[in-house]
Amino acid sequence: MAKIRLDDKTVRNLEAPGKGNRIDYDVPSGPRDKDFVRGFAVRTTAAGTKTFLLVYVAANGRERRQKIGDFGPFTATTARTAARKLRMQVDSGADPFKDAQKTRAEATRERALEGATFGGMLTAYVEALRRQKKPSAQKVEAELLRTVKAPFPALWRAPAADVTIDDLVRVTNRLVRAGKLRQAEKTRSYLRAAFTAASRARGSASTADLFEAFGHVENIARDLGTIERPKIDAPDEQGEKTGKRALSVDELAAYWRRIREMPGAQGAVLRLHLLTGAQRCEQLARLAARGIDGDAKTMTLWDSKGRRQAARRHVVPLIPDALAAVDTMAGGSGFAFTLDGGKHGAGYHAVRSLVARVAADMVDAGEVGRTFTPGELRITVETRLQAAGVSEAVRAHLQSHGMGGIQNRFYAMHDFAAEKRAALERLRAILEPGGKVVPLRRSRA
Repeated sequence: MAKIRLDDKTVRNLEAPGKGNRIDYDVPSGPRDKDFVRGFAVRTTAAGTKTFLLVYVAANGRERRQKIGDFGPFTATTARTAARKLRMQVDSGADPFKDAQKTRAEATRERALEGATFGGMLTAYVEALRRQKKPSAQKVEAELLRTVKAPFPALWRAPAADVTIDDLVRVTNRLVRAGKLRQAEKTRSYLRAAFTAASRARGSASTADLFEAFGHVENIARDLGTIERPKIDAPDEQGEKTGKRALSVDELAAYWRRIREMPGAQGAVLRLHLLTGAQRCEQLARLAARGIDGDAKTMTLWDSKGRRQAARRHVVPLIPDALAAVDTMAGGSGFAFTLDGGKHGAGYHAVRSLVARVAADMVDAGEVGRTFTPGELRITVETRLQAAGVSEAVRAHLQSHGMGGIQNRFYAMHDFAAEKRAALERLRAILEPGGKVVPLRRSRA
């Protein structure tokens, strides 16, 4: 450290230290030097960089070294002028160094906010699903890209903190106006889940890093209203109320007659779907060949639906016609519920397309009033089994719904294997009303 009169010549001639850096302080040119600024200095690094500073002691007793600028862009004269202004702030009780820190932190935060986009938050939510091994992650990602990013690219790029409830309503309203109520419901659910995940991530060891940039974002999606469906209070032209429905026994039997004779893997897919109780297509699509137990005559699905952290093991009995359908699909390796010999699982859209084609032929033949979906077949199975006297508990275990309660998860350990098989045999008898009736054993559960 040295004290010298700082001007451009002396600063230019300052030698670099052997290592580290050295600070040289300005001194007055005389007893009446009005240009002198106490604490004005220049720091020289080993690399030869020279930077003007104001060195002062703050009110809390800590020494501060406030950077003014490098020699070159700044001359000794312009740097001294800047130092004088800083010195006046210090003498009035301010702390320019701390104020500059706050300014830089605020600028960093603003840049982070600009980078923390709405689309980035939704992408983080999808990644969180992947970390939880949720099979729905890919479907959720595709849905958000289709319903948010594609139609609202500017909103996708906007800072998440700037998104309003009105922006979210625009997303769902577009789908409602297009008559896509189910898609609107799903998108609303995903948006609410993404905002909730972001707001809770600070306490989560598994996702805190994903949502680090979104901790400041308010959970506005909690106010996103439910999708209101029109009330079904008037029959259609065929005298039937619109909306999801259960097929009658005759309609179900007509459907069975058609798929029973349908050749190849397409018919086998529809038969296995129906004869196992119309299981969820997404779960059937993940059914691996190793999930078929030919000796026990069962298949094992994994139910990850809902908020459960670990998929629930769901064993479904296979009656003879269902086993024959598995053999027809010939998924000896890879996937068992398949249209291409096990290379890929047959997902919901593939099954729905096949069901729609059969249903359309049934409408043309006058066997049913209107087309139906795999979801309505699922409703039909439960309804017909209910009418046949199958208990609610057996139906719930057969179709794996309503199983998330405390009692079912921790106390009720009966596997209902015999009851589920009896229910499927009863379903098989319902499909051919003139056939042999399979009596139900009364369940003790």
